[in-house]
Amino acid sequence: MSIARTLVVALGTALVTLSLSPANALSDAVPPKAEEFISRAAVSGLYEIDASQIALEKAQNAQLKSFATAMIADHTKAGEELKKVAGDLPVPTTLDSTHQALIDKLNAAKPGEFDRLYWEQQSAAHKDAVSLFTLYSIKGGNGAEKGFAAKTLPTLQHHQEMLGALEPKISN
Repeated sequence: MSIARTLVVALGTALVTLSLSPANALSDAVPPKAEEFISRAAVSGLYEIDASQIALEKAQNAQLKSFATAMIADHTKAGEELKKVAGDLPVPTTLDSTHQALIDKLNAAKPGEFDRLYWEQQSAAHKDAVSLFTLYSIKGGNGAEKGFAAKTLPTLQHHQEMLGALEPKISN
């Protein structure tokens, strides 16, 4: 079993042991303000697109390239919708330094390392995105941003499922 799966199983066991559901685990979490949610969602989407464009060129696994194509399509669509939802709130159009560093690592990765690195980054990014969108869809403001989070969340969860299915096919 991979380290990531082991951690997920351990977390799930801990939640059951403590009689906590994922929703209860969010009970103390404070959602970001609408402007911060939009900023984080936009930068995350930009990163997904940029990383996936690199994957189309560098990935060796055909299924990973197919995943990258889906990421570009889904995150481009979500980004356009986010711009409409944001109204007068600013929507970033460039990556922050954290996400740029991830892109730099992908660009520098050797062919034998790229697939695993891209998969790992995508897994971490989608875990973060699912957490953010879950929190905001449950506890965010009642505006269009909350509706966007709720509408987009199933797609992000599907991306996580796709990544889980890809894991055994990605070379170490």
